[in-house]
Amino acid sequence: MTKIKICGVTNEKDAKFISMLDVDYIGINLATGTKRAVSENALLKITSVIPPYIIPVAVMINPELKDIKRILKKTAITHYQLHGCESVDFVMRAKELGVKIIKAFRPKNASEALIAAEFLEAADYFLIDAYSQHLPGGTGKEVSFSRAKKMKELGKPLFLAGGLNPDNVADAIREVSPFAVDAASGVEKTPRSKDIEKVRCFIRAVRGKSEE
Repeated sequence: MTKIKICGVTNEKDAKFISMLDVDYIGINLATGTKRAVSENALLKITSVIPPYIIPVAVMINPELKDIKRILKKTAITHYQLHGCESVDFVMRAKELGVKIIKAFRPKNASEALIAAEFLEAADYFLIDAYSQHLPGGTGKEVSFSRAKKMKELGKPLFLAGGLNPDNVADAIREVSPFAVDAASGVEKTPRSKDIEKVRCFIRAVRGKSEE
C-alpha cells in the first residue's frame, strides 16, 4: 500500500487533525526563510501531539551535522529529509547518527534524475520534487512522471512529491507506483494552514488507488 506523507505542517492544531487520519508521515519544515518553516520550539510542540505510529520528518536544507544532532537530542526525530545540495559524504555521516535519511532531488531532466544513483548507499529513501529555479519545494508545480520513473528504476524507495492533490494523486500512483506520495501545497488553505477536507480527500484518493 502506498504510504502518505503530509508535509509543511506548521502548527499543533493541524498536526492533531492530521494525526487522526490515515497518514504515515508528517513533515515539518525547518528551513529558515521558506514559507512553511517553523522554529525549533514550534517543532517541539508539533511533535508532542503526533502519535508514535506516525513518523515525523524534519525537512532541512543544507544543514550542518550539529543541527541534526541538536534536533535528534531535542525531539528524538528519526527521519530527516535533506532538500538541499548535501554531499554523499554528509549524508553518510548523518546516517551514522542512527537516523533515516530521505534525500530529495529536483531534476531538470531525466538524465539529472540519475544523479541520485550516487546516493544509493548513503540514503535510505529518495524523494523527487518538481524543479523550480526559485523555490526548493512546495511550489505546487507538477512533478515529471518520466523523471520520477527514471529515479524509481534505481531501486530505492521513492517519495513522489510535486503538485500532488486529491484530483491527480491516483494518476500519479498509477504512473509511477511510488513507495509514498507527499503533499504540501495541494492540501492547504494557505502555506501556514492545512485544509483538512483536502487532506481527507487526498487520503481517500490514495487509499482507493492502493487497494485496486
